[in-house]
Order: sequence, then C-alpha cells, then structure tokens
Amino acid sequence: MAARKRVKNILIIGAGPNQIGLDTEIDSATLQTIKELHNAGHTIHYVSNNANSIIADLKEYVTFIVSNLNVNAIINILKEHQIDTILPTLGSGIALELVDQLEDAGILDELNIKTIGVTTTTIHNLQNPELMNRVLSHIKQPTIPTTVVDSNEAAIRFVKKVGYPVIIKPIASLTKTNRSRCENEHQMIENLESSFKVSTTHQVAVEKSIVGFKEIEMVVIRDAEGTKLLINGAENFNPVGVHAGDSIIFSPTQTLTDAEFQALRQATFRIAEIFRIKGVCHVQFALDPAGNNYFVTRINPFFDRSTAFAARATGYPVAYVVSSILLGKNLRDIEIPGLKHHESLALIEPTLDHVAVRFPTWSFASFKNAEQELNTRVKSTGAVMAFGRSMEEALQKAIRSVDSTTSAEQAALDESRLTEAQLINVLIHPRAGEIFYLLEAIRRGYTVDELAELTKVDAFYFYKLQHLVSIEQNVRKNPFDVDALKQAKYFGLGDSQLAHLWHSHSDRVRDFRINTAKCLPTYKGIEPTAGEFPFITNIYYSTFEDEDELTIDDKPKVLVLGTANNQVGTNSAAEYATVQEIKALQALNYQVVLLNNNPNAISLSFGMADKVYLEPLTIENCLNIIEREQPEHIIAQGKWEIVTRLIERGVTIHQLPLSRTTRSENVESDFMLIACKYQNQMAIYGGVKVEGHQLNSSLNLNSKIKNKLNPIVTAELKKQDRNGIYTVVFKQNNEHLTVTGVVPLAIQDTPYLSCVLNRNLIVDLVNISLNNFKIDEVQTQFNQLDEPLLYNHVYPYHQFGLQLPQQPPFSLANGARVETETE
Repeated sequence: MAARKRVKNILIIGAGPNQIGLDTEIDSATLQTIKELHNAGHTIHYVSNNANSIIADLKEYVTFIVSNLNVNAIINILKEHQIDTILPTLGSGIALELVDQLEDAGILDELNIKTIGVTTTTIHNLQNPELMNRVLSHIKQPTIPTTVVDSNEAAIRFVKKVGYPVIIKPIASLTKTNRSRCENEHQMIENLESSFKVSTTHQVAVEKSIVGFKEIEMVVIRDAEGTKLLINGAENFNPVGVHAGDSIIFSPTQTLTDAEFQALRQATFRIAEIFRIKGVCHVQFALDPAGNNYFVTRINPFFDRSTAFAARATGYPVAYVVSSILLGKNLRDIEIPGLKHHESLALIEPTLDHVAVRFPTWSFASFKNAEQELNTRVKSTGAVMAFGRSMEEALQKAIRSVDSTTSAEQAALDESRLTEAQLINVLIHPRAGEIFYLLEAIRRGYTVDELAELTKVDAFYFYKLQHLVSIEQNVRKNPFDVDALKQAKYFGLGDSQLAHLWHSHSDRVRDFRINTAKCLPTYKGIEPTAGEFPFITNIYYSTFEDEDELTIDDKPKVLVLGTANNQVGTNSAAEYATVQEIKALQALNYQVVLLNNNPNAISLSFGMADKVYLEPLTIENCLNIIEREQPEHIIAQGKWEIVTRLIERGVTIHQLPLSRTTRSENVESDFMLIACKYQNQMAIYGGVKVEGHQLNSSLNLNSKIKNKLNPIVTAELKKQDRNGIYTVVFKQNNEHLTVTGVVPLAIQDTPYLSCVLNRNLIVDLVNISLNNFKIDEVQTQFNQLDEPLLYNHVYPYHQFGLQLPQQPPFSLANGARVETETE
C-alpha cells in the first residue's frame, strides 16, 4: 500500500433522515466538528440524504453531497472528490457499517484512504458481537453469552444451551434496527425472519437476555496519547428490558455505590483503550442489582443521544474537544472556552452540583393502533431534559416539559381511571407515560417494596416519588399557604400544578407566589466544574434558592422560544428553523436568548445562542425569563398554544407565519409556487413540481404559463391578512391554471425549499416579522440546481409495527429524504 498522505480531503458520512431513535443530536455535533476542521485548513465533504440537515446551509465550510447511503454511492464519491480521509463517527451505526463494507471490499486500501476517530479494525470488531466479545474477554470484561447465526436451526441450538428469554438483532443492517426480546421459540422464529431480511450478511446476533439488571451509561473521551476522561455517568430509571431511548435517565447516577461506579468507570477506560478510540465513546452496562456483577452491552464509538445528553448535563463542550483531538491535539493542550485558571485545561473531569434528567416523549396520540408497551424496541419520537438541585425537582420539571403544547404540566396530578387490575398490568408491563401510573399507584397506597417487586425499578426511586406525592398532599391540604408553596416550588412543582391542586387559576397562584410569598426563581449556571474553578457560562436553569448566578447586560436582545421535544409533523425541520432564526437575529446585531429543553437540539450547540435557558417551555418559565431579560422582541414559530396563552397575558410575540401543520395535501396539484407578501407588495421566489406526495425541484413551465403567474399569485396573496411567505398550489390543465390551495409556508418543507430556491426563507421570515425585509431583492427563478432534487417524507409506521397507509398524512412524518433523479 502507498504511504499515507497528509489529511486534505475529509469525507463525513451522515446518518440519513431523522427517524425514531435518531433526532438531531448528530447534526449538532457535526455542525461544530465541520467548523473546527475547516478552520484548521481541511477541505470537508459531507454526504447524506437527510432533507432537514442543517449542514446543507454551511456552504462556506463544507461541500454537501446529496446521495443515498450505500457502498456503491460512497465509492463514486470517494473517487470523484479524491477523498483521502473518512470521518465515520458522525453517522451513527450506518456510517460504521458502510466503512466496514468498504474495508472488507479492499476499497480503502486501493484508494489509500484512512479513517480518523476510530480505526477500521475497531469498526469491524464492533460490528460483529462475537468479535467484540472476544476483544472484551482479552481485557477480562464480562459479556453476555452471544452467538451469530445464519439459520433458525443454529439459533435454536444456541438457545437450548442458554435458555429463554433471548435478544436478537440483525447484523450489518443499513436501517435503524432494534433489539427484539423473545420469550419462546415461536417469538424467536418470527423475529428471526424479519431480522434476516434486513441484514446485509443474512446474519443475526442472538444473546441471553438479562432483563431486570440496572442499565448504566458512561461517556468517555480518549486522545492519541491514551489519556482518558470520563465525561458523564448516567443511570436509566428502567432496568434492562426497556430500550434506553424510552427510559427516563438521570445524571449523575443515583443508586450506585462508589465501588460500583468506579468499577464501571475503569471498565470504560479499558474499553476505550483496547479499541484505540480517538474521540468520544459511549459504553452501556447492565449491572446486577443483587451484586457487583456487570456485563458490557453496547459500545458506540460515535456521537449519539447519550453523548449529547452528557454535553448538556455537564456543560462540557464534547464536540469541540473531540474536534480538537481529531486535529491532533491532546486533552492536556486543549483550551476550553470559559474555563479560567486551570492548568490541565480540557483535562478536567466534569463534576455536577445539580441533577439532570432526560425524559422521553411519544406520539402515540397520532398512532392509536401502535403497541404502547415499552420493550427493547425504541418507540419515543423525542425527548426533553430538565435540571434541578434535587432529583425530585429535576423530575418534576421534566414532567412539566413533556408537551409544551398542552396542559400536560397537570397530567401527573390527574386522577387515573384505571381499575386496580389495569393498574397492576401497566406496572408489570411498562408503557408510555409510565411515571404517571407509578405516581397514581403511590397515591393508592402501594408500598415501595410492592412497586419495586412489580416493576424491577430500584426502590430508591419510589422513595423519591413518595416524597413528591407527600408534597402534593401537603399542598392540597394547605391552599395558598406560604410554607406549602415554598416547599412545592423548591421541589419542582409549577404554578399550574399548584393551581390544579388549589382549584384555582395559575395567574392567581403566580400573583400569590410573587407578591405575598415573595418566592422568586433564581438561576444557576451549568458548567463542568461545579463552581470549583472560575468558569464563564451562558447556560442556565432555574431553581428556588437564595444565590443567583445569572448575569444580565443591557445589550439589545431577542428571546427565541425553541420547539422543545422533537414531534411528528414539524420534526427536525423545526430545529432547523430555530437555528436559522438565531443566525438571522445575530446578523441584525441582537443578542439571542434561547429557551429550549431538547437535549438533542442543534440550537443548543456550543457557541450557537448568546444565552441559553434549559427550562420547560411553560407560561410560568417564559414570564420569569421575560421579566429578567426584558427582551426587545420575542419570536416563536407559528401559532401554538403557549404562544396564544402568552399573548392573552399581554406579551407581544412575533409569530413567524409558519404552518406548524403541513402544506396542502389531499388536493389535486401539479406544482406549487413559493411567494411572499410584505406591506401590500408581492413577489414570487420560484416553484417546485408536485408529484403526488413527492416534490421535485425541476419545474418546467412555458412562457404563456409563466406570464399568468404574477397576476394570479398577487390576487391570492391579497386575500391573506398577514405578511409572510406562502405556498400557492396549482392544478394545470393544458394552458388553464386553477389554484387549489394557499397556505403559509410549512415548517417541514422549509429546509428543502430553502435549498432548491437558493434562498434562506427563515431569514426572510425573521426580517418580515421585524419589518426589516427588502422585498425588491426577491427575484423569481426556476430550476436553480444543476440536478433535480426529489423530496419525500419519512414516516415511523414501520418502527411502530404498523403498515404504511397508501396516503399517509404529511402531519405524521418524522423526517424527510432527499435524492437526485438518477438515484
């Protein structure tokens, strides 16, 4: 093989469209990594077919390549762009599998291409459970009995040795796959059939189930010198058997002894060392609650939701530090922005003086036939996070964060209508919203020991839930009592929860809290030293203590209301819009204050917003922050319930005229134009072809049709009562045009349309809302791309075990795919 060349052209392989189990956490890390690599002089290429990727907007830093993620496509890209280095740690397991196939085919040697961050040997070992277990046994790390089979007969022989239940997972799958738990031979044969189909090697891993063990997650960083740093340890509320993506997760760990924690910490270090990780690595363990035995269950040498949570929970800039390691720096040489007077710089193991919680969210209300029982298949469509000085406060704030568009803050306090038998069933077989059933069981008098036995959840958590219920009962018995209110606020209850218990209105509770009880929130900074070293932070959470760490300046500022948890419909496109809002406002010389609590959010990336509040998006928190920050403007995406309720309280909000539902569907259409209205002037940006549910950037209209467009669009937009950007949908019959729909620009289509129109539509919407728009700069252009781009929604039906309808509603999409016509 030829001598290795200096790193020049780097290819980053993305993870594809967002879907269940894959939010925007990878884009968040990729955004930061690309900037650091570009600033170091490297030429960066990024390949993905994610229509909502923010990376497509980074034209000054990266070449964005639209392509399906398969080996043949990647080979063509490697040759065409003369790639010499691949960075596979920003594309989930999909990127690792592609690199493994490239290596196996001899392509990397043939083209003299190397990988950074993780070696091809490590990738190969981690792709095959048997090989991974062999490496782990070399360093005496315990692994679950596992085998790889290529037939039903081989699986049956293995199970006869280890017994049921077992877990099966397809090997080398290019789709986001889940582990399936099988209690008997019938279930196993059924799951083997579907798993063999999605495995590119027709192989399936079968392992002994260890359901009931505690699930612990560790995130470590290792540099080229072999120096290792534990960034975060987190503990799942649910034991093994419920997918980590569907479990509440606490950081720091809550129930581990110091000996247990240190054993897992050292095991994580040894794993990062043996696999020669250069960057971040997430290791998952199953810990026997009856003793000190543990098993290594997962090793992810790439950015995932756990690394994103680690960064948010600790305030440690994980992606920034890992980027520096990729550039050849070591931990002892990397300076962390904000950290003052510390000799070892980045080599500082984060310490928390707060509790952070990641809380899953589901969309079962939109998929009523989906099975809601929680198991090894991830079903949550998003997550929120919350911070507190105690576990109780953090958990209560997470509960209030569950869905900012409803009154779900009160959900934990509503009486359940379940019969005793129904309640016991959901305790034994956990389902979405499990925490609410557990609280109800405690209200009904279930003991800690009974609940721990039924659920296999550690008894510690039930003592904490008992405490929350006792606070609730005390509040209920003492309406508008200062001491009861202060205790409730200290442990995380919201004003609306108190109002519910006191049969009152949240505005009255707020007035009593502020003016009578003199109970006001204070704010704490989130940073990795727990105050041990001077650290300048711009990330805060609220609590109700005496000391306030918040700093306020007199710069003109805008408060941006983030979109919280990822939801079907708006999905990751809403986060794309939030990022564009921040950039547009900063370009207008505003200081941007962001309120958001999605742990995977791109907008929470290091260095993005000028100040961040990691808080529930509730009326109470919005009013508290507005009172402290006194922003000149407040911006929200479209009209949603919290915006309406703030306006009712006299708050002026610029609602970007974005449709939080979808563009027109179920109407006859051939093409749609994107046009804007501003101060009684109209302009057309361009248009796209409508092909059923698919959009196509190639729109060819003859001169006669084009001449008809302006008067028709002008007439239609004059009917709209707000300035904004609209999609005007047309049906064409020869030379005759019929308008079949006019709707505000849909959030979910905005990234794609901004790309094909070569115009940042969110920036325009911000300027329209702030009366700073120059409509005369809008020029009508069609077919601006060298090659047509096709746009299709991605739906979660398959992951829910449901059949995809013939015409699924756009509002139930949880991602979008883009591809060229030649693919």
